Amino acid sequence: MLRKLKHLFSKPLPPEPAQDDDDELLSFENPNFITDTDKIAKLLGEIENSSPLCTVQVEGEDFSSSILAVKLDKKVIILDELMPKHGNDFLLLSRSLKLSTFHKGIHLSFNLTGIEVGHSRGINYYKAPFPDRVFYPQRRRTPRLEISSIDIPFSGVVQRTGISVGGSLFDLSRGGAGITVPVNRARVQRGDTVKNCQITFEDYVMDFDLSVRFVKPVSASSAKVQIGGLFENLSSKSQSKLSYFITSLERVEIRKQKA
Repeated sequence: MLRKLKHLFSKPLPPEPAQDDDDELLSFENPNFITDTDKIAKLLGEIENSSPLCTVQVEGEDFSSSILAVKLDKKVIILDELMPKHGNDFLLLSRSLKLSTFHKGIHLSFNLTGIEVGHSRGINYYKAPFPDRVFYPQRRRTPRLEISSIDIPFSGVVQRTGISVGGSLFDLSRGGAGITVPVNRARVQRGDTVKNCQITFEDYVMDFDLSVRFVKPVSASSAKVQIGGLFENLSSKSQSKLSYFITSLERVEIRKQKA
C-alpha cells in the first residue's frame, strides 16, 4: 500500500526525548543544526526510505505518525494522519507541529508550518514545505532499537482479509513495531488493522492490535516484506512491561557505545 501511495504522490517518527537546551539557539550559533537546503533534502530522503515511526507534537501533546513521501522537486514533505485520532483535530486548527524521530541511531527533530490536509483512499495525509532547519547533532543519544539480532516472533490476523500473518520483529518502540514477514500472503496494506497480535519478550506474552502504517518489500529480489505499525489496545500491564524492556535494551546499547 505504501508503494502505491508513493506512486500516487509521484515519485512518502519512538517517544519524544527531552529537548536539548541547544535547540533554543540560533542555527548559525549551533553546529547541531542542518540549515543547508540540499543537506536537508538528502536527510529527509534517507528518513523516508527507512520508514521509521515518528513522534509528532501538537499543542504540547505527543502523537504518532510516519513520513509517506518526500518530494524533492517541490521541497514538500507528506505525513500520515496522526494516532491517536484526536491529534488530527488539533493539527487542523494549529497547522503546525514538531516532528521527532531517529536516523542511524541519532535523535533528530524539526518544525513544520503551513500544513495542508489531503485525502487518499479514505485516509488523511498532511503536506508541508521542507523545514528551514533540522536539529541533528550527529552523535548517538538514545539509540533506535533495531532488534533483528533478538528473536521476537510476531503473530496476528488481518482484520480485512481474515488471514493469519506471522514473522519476527526488526524494530521496536514504546508506540509500535516493525515486522519482517517471509511473504505477504495475508495481503497486508497500509490502513489495515491486524487483530489478536502477540509478541513474547522476557517470558511475557503481550497481546495487542496493530494499526498498519507502512508496507514495503525488503528488496526488489526478495519476497520478504516489512510491515510497520502502531500498537492499539495495549493493557496498562503490557505498557509497563514494554517500557521496562525497551529501557533495558537502551541501557545495553549505551554501554556498548561507551565501551
